[in-house]
Amino acid sequence: MDRFTESEKLMYEVMGAIVSVGAPIVYKGAMITKLIFQENHFDDFTRETKDIDINWVDAKLPSMERLKETLNRALAGFELTAVAKREYGENKSAGFIVFDANGKKKLLIDVNMGPVVESRIYQFENHAFPGVTPNSVISDKINAVSSDKICRRAKDLVDLYALAHCLRIQRSELCKIWKKENLSIGTFEVFTKRREDVEHAFEKLNRIDAKPSFGEVYGYLTAFLAPFMDPTLKGEVWDFKTRAWALDESPNNNCEEKKGAS
Repeated sequence: MDRFTESEKLMYEVMGAIVSVGAPIVYKGAMITKLIFQENHFDDFTRETKDIDINWVDAKLPSMERLKETLNRALAGFELTAVAKREYGENKSAGFIVFDANGKKKLLIDVNMGPVVESRIYQFENHAFPGVTPNSVISDKINAVSSDKICRRAKDLVDLYALAHCLRIQRSELCKIWKKENLSIGTFEVFTKRREDVEHAFEKLNRIDAKPSFGEVYGYLTAFLAPFMDPTLKGEVWDFKTRAWALDESPNNNCEEKKGAS
Protein backbone atom coordinates (compact mmCIF):
# COMPACT_ATOMS: atom_id res chain seq x y z
CA MET A 1 0.00 0.00 0.00
CA ASP A 2 1.07 3.62 -0.53
CA ARG A 3 2.24 4.92 2.84
CA PHE A 4 1.48 8.55 1.99
CA THR A 5 -1.59 10.41 0.80
CA GLU A 6 -1.26 13.21 -1.75
CA SER A 7 -1.87 15.66 1.09
CA GLU A 8 1.00 14.16 3.10
CA LYS A 9 3.33 14.30 0.09
CA LEU A 10 2.54 18.01 -0.18
CA MET A 11 3.29 18.42 3.53
CA TYR A 12 6.73 16.86 3.09
CA GLU A 13 7.43 19.34 0.30
CA VAL A 14 6.31 22.16 2.58
CA MET A 15 8.54 20.82 5.36
CA GLY A 16 11.52 20.94 3.03
CA ALA A 17 10.63 24.47 1.96
CA ILE A 18 10.40 25.71 5.58
CA VAL A 19 13.91 24.39 6.22
CA SER A 20 15.16 26.02 2.99
CA VAL A 21 14.21 29.51 4.24
CA GLY A 22 16.51 29.04 7.25
CA ALA A 23 13.95 28.48 10.00
CA PRO A 24 15.59 27.13 13.21
CA ILE A 25 13.27 24.16 13.58
CA VAL A 26 13.08 20.43 14.24
CA TYR A 27 10.08 18.39 13.11
CA LYS A 28 8.22 15.88 15.24
CA GLY A 29 4.77 14.27 15.29
CA ALA A 30 3.09 11.96 12.81
CA MET A 31 5.01 13.15 9.75
CA ILE A 32 8.30 12.04 11.32
CA THR A 33 6.75 8.84 12.69
CA LYS A 34 5.59 7.90 9.18
CA LEU A 35 9.16 8.30 7.87
CA ILE A 36 10.42 6.00 10.65
CA PHE A 37 7.91 3.39 9.47
CA GLN A 38 9.07 3.83 5.87
CA GLU A 39 12.74 3.41 6.83
CA ASN A 40 11.92 0.22 8.71
CA HIS A 41 9.59 -1.21 6.05
CA PHE A 42 6.49 -1.21 8.23
CA ASP A 43 3.33 -0.89 6.15
CA ASP A 44 0.85 -3.18 7.92
CA PHE A 45 -1.44 -0.17 8.26
CA THR A 46 -1.27 3.58 7.75
CA ARG A 47 -2.56 6.44 9.88
CA GLU A 48 -3.41 9.56 7.92
CA THR A 49 -2.49 12.98 9.30
CA LYS A 50 -3.16 16.58 8.30
CA ASP A 51 -0.77 18.30 10.73
CA ILE A 52 2.85 19.39 10.61
CA ASP A 53 4.35 19.56 14.13
CA ILE A 54 7.41 21.74 14.67
CA ASN A 55 9.71 22.77 17.51
CA TRP A 56 11.28 26.22 17.14
CA VAL A 57 14.68 25.52 18.70
CA ASP A 58 16.32 28.95 18.62
CA ALA A 59 16.89 30.35 22.12
CA LYS A 60 15.48 33.69 20.94
CA LEU A 61 11.72 33.27 20.77
CA PRO A 62 10.07 34.70 17.65
CA SER A 63 7.08 37.00 17.56
CA MET A 64 3.90 35.59 16.02
CA GLU A 65 4.44 37.99 13.14
CA ARG A 66 7.92 36.59 12.49
CA LEU A 67 6.57 33.04 12.65
CA LYS A 68 3.84 33.84 10.14
CA GLU A 69 6.27 35.65 7.84
CA THR A 70 8.72 32.73 7.92
CA LEU A 71 6.03 30.18 7.09
CA ASN A 72 4.58 32.30 4.30
CA ARG A 73 7.98 32.79 2.68
CA ALA A 74 8.27 29.00 2.51
CA LEU A 75 4.68 28.57 1.30
CA ALA A 76 4.81 31.21 -1.44
CA GLY A 77 6.01 28.72 -4.07
CA PHE A 78 2.99 26.51 -3.42
CA GLU A 79 0.46 29.36 -3.64
CA LEU A 80 -0.46 28.64 -0.03
CA THR A 81 -0.95 31.06 2.86
CA ALA A 82 -0.59 30.49 6.61
CA VAL A 83 -3.04 32.27 8.89
CA ALA A 84 -2.51 32.33 12.66
CA LYS A 85 -5.30 30.70 14.67
CA ARG A 86 -3.58 30.51 18.09
CA GLU A 87 -0.71 32.36 19.74
CA TYR A 88 1.84 30.36 21.68
CA GLY A 89 2.15 30.59 25.46
CA GLU A 90 3.05 28.46 28.47
CA ASN A 91 2.39 24.82 27.54
CA LYS A 92 0.64 25.99 24.38
CA SER A 93 1.87 25.82 20.79
CA ALA A 94 1.35 28.41 18.08
CA GLY A 95 -1.23 27.22 15.57
CA PHE A 96 -1.59 28.05 11.89
CA ILE A 97 -4.13 27.07 9.25
CA VAL A 98 -2.80 26.87 5.69
CA PHE A 99 -5.16 27.81 2.86
CA ASP A 100 -4.81 27.54 -0.91
CA ALA A 101 -5.54 30.37 -3.36
CA ASN A 102 -9.24 29.45 -3.36
CA GLY A 103 -9.52 29.69 0.42
CA LYS A 104 -9.64 25.92 0.94
CA LYS A 105 -7.97 24.60 4.10
CA LYS A 106 -5.05 22.37 3.10
CA LEU A 107 -3.18 21.58 6.32
CA LEU A 108 -2.39 22.65 9.88
CA ILE A 109 0.96 23.69 11.37
CA ASP A 110 1.66 23.65 15.12
CA VAL A 111 4.84 25.28 16.43
CA ASN A 112 6.14 24.60 19.96
CA MET A 113 8.91 26.64 21.52
CA GLY A 114 12.06 25.02 22.92
CA PRO A 115 14.90 22.64 22.11
CA VAL A 116 14.61 18.90 21.57
CA VAL A 117 16.76 16.26 23.27
CA GLU A 118 17.75 14.31 20.15
CA SER A 119 17.39 14.97 16.44
CA ARG A 120 18.65 13.61 13.12
CA ILE A 121 18.15 14.21 9.41
CA TYR A 122 15.29 12.50 7.56
CA GLN A 123 14.77 12.20 3.83
CA PHE A 124 11.61 12.17 1.73
CA GLU A 125 12.34 11.94 -2.00
CA ASN A 126 14.67 14.92 -2.61
CA HIS A 127 13.70 16.77 0.58
CA ALA A 128 15.85 16.60 3.73
CA PHE A 129 14.91 18.03 7.11
CA PRO A 130 15.74 17.62 10.82
CA GLY A 131 13.38 15.60 12.99
CA VAL A 132 13.33 14.03 16.44
CA THR A 133 14.91 10.58 16.74
CA PRO A 134 12.92 7.33 16.93
CA ASN A 135 13.85 7.02 20.62
CA SER A 136 12.42 10.49 21.24
CA VAL A 137 9.19 9.52 19.50
CA ILE A 138 8.90 6.29 21.50
CA SER A 139 9.72 7.93 24.84
CA ASP A 140 7.04 10.58 24.26
CA LYS A 141 4.41 7.97 23.41
CA ILE A 142 5.22 5.76 26.40
CA ASN A 143 4.98 8.85 28.59
CA ALA A 144 1.50 9.58 27.19
CA VAL A 145 0.29 5.98 27.53
CA SER A 146 1.55 5.83 31.12
CA SER A 147 -0.58 8.80 32.16
CA ASP A 148 -4.20 9.92 32.04
CA LYS A 149 -3.41 11.51 28.66
CA ILE A 150 -4.00 8.11 27.09
CA CYS A 151 -7.70 8.65 26.43
CA ARG A 152 -6.97 11.98 24.73
CA ARG A 153 -4.04 10.58 22.79
CA ALA A 154 -5.30 7.14 21.81
CA LYS A 155 -3.47 7.52 18.49
CA ASP A 156 -0.27 6.98 20.49
CA LEU A 157 -1.44 3.43 21.23
CA VAL A 158 -1.54 2.71 17.50
CA ASP A 159 1.81 4.39 16.82
CA LEU A 160 3.55 2.70 19.75
CA TYR A 161 2.15 -0.69 18.67
CA ALA A 162 3.58 -0.11 15.19
CA LEU A 163 6.96 1.18 16.40
CA ALA A 164 7.34 -1.86 18.66
CA HIS A 165 6.74 -4.03 15.58
CA CYS A 166 9.68 -2.71 13.58
CA LEU A 167 12.34 -1.27 15.91
CA ARG A 168 14.90 -2.75 18.27
CA ILE A 169 14.40 -0.61 21.37
CA GLN A 170 16.89 -0.18 24.20
CA ARG A 171 15.24 0.66 27.48
CA SER A 172 18.16 2.62 28.89
CA GLU A 173 18.17 4.97 25.87
CA LEU A 174 14.57 5.93 26.61
CA CYS A 175 15.43 6.53 30.25
CA LYS A 176 18.25 8.87 29.22
CA ILE A 177 15.76 10.98 27.31
CA TRP A 178 13.33 11.14 30.23
CA LYS A 179 16.20 12.16 32.50
CA LYS A 180 17.31 14.94 30.14
CA GLU A 181 13.71 16.16 29.91
CA ASN A 182 13.33 15.92 33.70
CA LEU A 183 10.34 13.61 33.26
CA SER A 184 9.27 10.43 34.95
CA ILE A 185 6.76 8.06 33.43
CA GLY A 186 3.37 7.63 35.03
CA THR A 187 1.78 4.71 36.83
CA PHE A 188 -0.13 3.25 33.82
CA GLU A 189 -3.22 3.26 36.04
CA VAL A 190 -5.62 4.22 33.26
CA PHE A 191 -4.07 1.71 30.84
CA THR A 192 -4.29 -1.17 33.33
CA LYS A 193 -7.44 -0.35 35.34
CA ARG A 194 -9.69 1.46 32.88
CA ARG A 195 -9.42 -0.77 29.85
CA GLU A 196 -12.99 -0.04 28.72
CA ASP A 197 -12.30 3.70 28.64
CA VAL A 198 -9.10 3.12 26.70
CA GLU A 199 -10.91 0.87 24.24
CA HIS A 200 -13.65 3.46 23.76
CA ALA A 201 -11.05 6.11 22.88
CA PHE A 202 -9.28 3.66 20.56
CA GLU A 203 -12.45 2.75 18.67
CA LYS A 204 -13.16 6.43 18.00
CA LEU A 205 -9.91 6.75 16.04
CA ASN A 206 -10.47 7.12 12.31
CA ARG A 207 -8.38 7.71 9.18
CA ILE A 208 -6.44 4.48 9.86
CA ASP A 209 -6.24 2.10 6.91
CA ALA A 210 -6.27 -1.60 7.97
CA LYS A 211 -6.58 -0.60 11.63
CA PRO A 212 -5.70 -3.51 13.96
CA SER A 213 -8.17 -4.65 16.62
CA PHE A 214 -8.03 -3.17 20.09
CA GLY A 215 -7.45 -6.62 21.59
CA GLU A 216 -4.35 -7.16 19.43
CA VAL A 217 -2.96 -3.71 20.21
CA TYR A 218 -3.68 -3.94 23.94
CA GLY A 219 -2.18 -7.41 24.30
CA TYR A 220 0.96 -6.53 22.36
CA LEU A 221 1.51 -3.32 24.30
CA THR A 222 0.94 -5.06 27.62
CA ALA A 223 3.98 -7.23 26.81
CA PHE A 224 6.01 -4.32 25.45
CA LEU A 225 5.27 -1.99 28.36
CA ALA A 226 5.80 -4.62 31.07
CA PRO A 227 9.26 -3.46 32.28
CA PHE A 228 8.05 0.16 32.37
CA MET A 229 4.95 -0.77 34.36
CA ASP A 230 7.08 -2.88 36.72
CA PRO A 231 10.72 -1.65 36.80
CA THR A 232 11.79 -4.75 38.76
CA LEU A 233 11.27 -6.88 35.66
CA LYS A 234 14.45 -7.75 33.80
CA GLY A 235 14.44 -6.58 30.23
CA GLU A 236 16.75 -4.13 28.51
CA VAL A 237 16.31 -4.68 24.77
CA TRP A 238 13.01 -5.16 22.97
CA ASP A 239 13.34 -7.65 20.10
CA PHE A 240 10.35 -7.13 17.82
CA LYS A 241 11.10 -10.37 15.99
CA THR A 242 10.59 -12.47 19.13
CA ARG A 243 8.14 -9.98 20.65
CA ALA A 244 10.01 -10.13 23.94
CA TRP A 245 12.48 -8.25 26.13
CA ALA A 246 16.00 -9.59 26.50
CA LEU A 247 18.91 -8.73 28.73
CA ASP A 248 21.61 -6.43 27.40
CA GLU A 249 25.15 -7.20 28.43
CA SER A 250 26.50 -3.77 27.44
CA PRO A 251 27.59 -1.42 30.26
CA ASN A 252 25.47 1.45 31.57
CA ASN A 253 22.25 -0.19 30.53
CA ASN A 254 20.31 0.19 33.76
CA CYS A 255 17.11 2.19 33.81
CA GLU A 256 16.70 3.77 37.21
CA GLU A 257 13.69 5.99 36.49
CA LYS A 258 10.96 5.67 39.07
CA LYS A 259 7.34 5.78 38.08
CA GLY A 260 5.55 8.89 39.24
CA ALA A 261 3.47 11.77 38.06
CA SER A 262 3.83 12.26 34.32
